Amino acid sequence: LGTSLVAGSGYAGEITASGDAGYTWSSEEVGVRSDEGYGFNHDITFSGSGELDNGFTVSTTMILTETAGLSSSNVALTMGGLGTITIGNGLANLGGAYDDVTPRAYEENSDGMKTAGALDSVGTLMDGNAILYSSPSFDVAGGSASFKFAYSPENGDSATGEGAVAAQSNIYDSGMALGIDVTYGGLSVGAFADEVKDAQGETTNDGRRDAMSATWYANYSMGPVSVGYQTGGLDRGLATAATAATTAKTVAAAGGNFEFEKMSIAFNVNENLSISYGTLTETYDAQGVDSIADVDLESDSIQFAYTMGSMSIKGYNTDESNPGWDNDAEGNETTELAINFAF
Repeated sequence: LGTSLVAGSGYAGEITASGDAGYTWSSEEVGVRSDEGYGFNHDITFSGSGELDNGFTVSTTMILTETAGLSSSNVALTMGGLGTITIGNGLANLGGAYDDVTPRAYEENSDGMKTAGALDSVGTLMDGNAILYSSPSFDVAGGSASFKFAYSPENGDSATGEGAVAAQSNIYDSGMALGIDVTYGGLSVGAFADEVKDAQGETTNDGRRDAMSATWYANYSMGPVSVGYQTGGLDRGLATAATAATTAKTVAAAGGNFEFEKMSIAFNVNENLSISYGTLTETYDAQGVDSIADVDLESDSIQFAYTMGSMSIKGYNTDESNPGWDNDAEGNETTELAINFAF
């Protein structure tokens, strides 16, 4: 019966493969120490899609990296003018669409950081076990707008396979996220916010709070020039003691909250060459502990990208001060050059 049902349906689909490969050279300077390394990369993307009798389409994507590991995989159902429902892993879910959206020629500022940055961590608690809805674009006063919504019954980074339940967390429970984007001419603005519930409740949480992250951005393009501004913050809701200004911190484990502000400008010199400059400040706040000073982590990044058909040459130089939000830490400077080929 199952075979006859599949054979008798009007579903027609196809599977394709694409990818890219290349070489990298990186240099990192921390104080007086300097390290260099050569590397390689390749991503192979397998994509499948098909159309149902009612006009809906189903698509799936799987990406394999140079380590033979699975970078991401997902299944999306596009329901015509009703929007798209996506479930998968490695997408950074809804937060991945908002974690660093100001103009740049190559990578995010966080690519050269010693630890994961606050801006790069927006929405990451809902990465692996959430359902994502994306609306179609609709007209608003001569512009266009769209929104996205995500819900996770149990937060975590691990993929949830067929018929499985998410791994239980003793820190976080369910979560919801909302994102809105509006474009009008050369101006695009948007905002994102999520809230992740504490797993143990008010009676046993020992001061823990619900986690949250939020950001908004505005980008404007004027011919070959694009400028952008983004700000926001996050709080993991942890009850750990506030960390001293002279101690290294991580977003995942630090008590306190993080705020960030980024500005950047990108210029398309011609159809092949683009350059950009971005400056990012991320502030650690011990939340009411007056004896602990706020610490600013700052990074400035100069980037370029040059394309010649399927070949591209890209690079950046990122200078970071107070890495790990540690006032005693030595500065970190990272330089990367990459040659890539698409196929």
